[in-house]
Amino acid sequence: MIKVNLLATQPGAAPAREWLPRDQRSALLGLGILVATAVGVGGWWYYLHHQGSVIDARIVAAEGELTRLKEAAKLVDLMTARKNELAERLSLIDRLRAAKRAPVALLETVSRSLPEGLWLTEIKQSGPSVQIDGRATSLTAVTDFTERLQNSGYFQRPVEILTTSTEAIDDTNVVKFSVKADAVSTQPPAGSAAAPASTATVAGLAPGHPGV
Repeated sequence: MIKVNLLATQPGAAPAREWLPRDQRSALLGLGILVATAVGVGGWWYYLHHQGSVIDARIVAAEGELTRLKEAAKLVDLMTARKNELAERLSLIDRLRAAKRAPVALLETVSRSLPEGLWLTEIKQSGPSVQIDGRATSLTAVTDFTERLQNSGYFQRPVEILTTSTEAIDDTNVVKFSVKADAVSTQPPAGSAAAPASTATVAGLAPGHPGV
């Protein structure tokens, strides 16, 4: 049997033609790398742009919240200032009421402290300091008077006897005296000027009939 190899290349046949020339393969590979790089850079830019948009939205939301909190803080400060102002006004009213009651309380305290055989001629007050002038039938009455003032709780200790002297009234020797005392709590209202000195002249009573 005779076998014929039909696949064998005949002498003088042309070689198979390449799909892409060898010298163009490098250029195509570089172009592919360039395209892939461009796609990667574009994707990365899109991701960064998207993240920037998200961050911008968060910043806008945070600024809105900050503005709202600032407005709330202003409201809180306004209410706090209003509260402090009302508290100060109430305190001022209380101090004014106390200042109005002080002269009455002073006269009541002095009146209750008068012993038998002693009467007053003048009461002077300058701030918390009070000076009381009067007459007494004896030095014992004067010391009793100062002790009662000290024990009244209205004046600070000690109540000081400034002067004592003897004088004659209707052929009767009496003791002329002057005492000084400081009130425990006589404060002028805050923000106002100190109260001016006041003087009360008390009608004299006969010895043995104390009173104001």
